[in-house]
Amino acid sequence: MERKTKVFAEADKQDLKITREFDLPVELLFKAHAEPDIIAQVMTNPFATAHVLKFEGRKHGSYQLESKDTSGKVVFRSNGAFHDFIPDKKNHPYL
Repeated sequence: MERKTKVFAEADKQDLKITREFDLPVELLFKAHAEPDIIAQVMTNPFATAHVLKFEGRKHGSYQLESKDTSGKVVFRSNGAFHDFIPDKKNHPYL
């Protein structure tokens, strides 16, 4: 069976591209990437709870996420910007 998640890494480059195929309607996939409550749920794991600190779901909007372990220590933090944000179609530059 073919893997749904693929990782592309070229030698001597700092770029990493990860792709994943989902078997569901694009509307549901977009919802999972556009609603802060769902994003936090997806990013949470047995070792850390995720929190969406900022989410501006629009073109040129930004986001901030962080995950804390059971003792409250921040173990992961990320932030970024949306280059484009088209509901039910595109909210990530690689889609």
